[in-house]
Amino acid sequence: MRLHSLILIFLCFGANSLYAQVVNIESARMQTDSVRFVLSNDFSFRYNDNDGNYIFEVSDAIYTQLKSKDFRKLYFFLGNFGLIRSKGEDFSNNWLMHFRFNYRLTRVIRLETFVQSQGNQLLDVSGRHLFGAGLRFRAIATEHIRLYLANSYMYEQELSDALNQKFYNHRNNTYMSFSVVLPNSKINITNILYYQPLYRDISNYNISEQFKIEVPLGEKISVNSSFYYFFDSQTPSNRSQYTSTIYIGIGINI
Repeated sequence: MRLHSLILIFLCFGANSLYAQVVNIESARMQTDSVRFVLSNDFSFRYNDNDGNYIFEVSDAIYTQLKSKDFRKLYFFLGNFGLIRSKGEDFSNNWLMHFRFNYRLTRVIRLETFVQSQGNQLLDVSGRHLFGAGLRFRAIATEHIRLYLANSYMYEQELSDALNQKFYNHRNNTYMSFSVVLPNSKINITNILYYQPLYRDISNYNISEQFKIEVPLGEKISVNSSFYYFFDSQTPSNRSQYTSTIYIGIGINI
């Protein structure tokens, strides 16, 4: 009982915690137009032992971007893994892989396609595989402030281990991305909001949001803190479900 109470408190506060089920890809996306290649890795580790009752946590996220010579094509990949374990029992075990292709049609309009696969054993939707395509619009683009709006079609396969069933969905994917870089300190603040309703039933939707602050310590190292929130209005068990996470970590940029 004592161990379970410690784990419950730890998960609720989410210190050094893991990515939510729907990871907002936009926060890891590089907005610098003049850089062709970027590779970044965020890693965090935690081990806590209270008189033999231990909690082990590790999370890692790697993302990379490659642009063509004419800067019209962008290839982006993100992968992450997170684990919370105590005495051989997993209290969180999730992973994600995401690939995105972005093609610049005009100065303000881009075509993007994406493929994603992810899993989280703690949610009713234990696995999700999807692909989609749509348009991305650059609403504001100054030296320090950027605002993007996007809309796309998304085909999704949801897996539920609890029900031993698969579900196939057609969703609309709309998101807004806002980022600002403070001129003197170069602190980067990003906020992204996603809204993903079913085409056949808009009352069945997903909402996810991420707020992230990145503070550079040097040219290649930074400290970052993020808040993730995900809400599923109707899971395969016919109930609503949400997750929220606070993440603090170290970033290494190459």
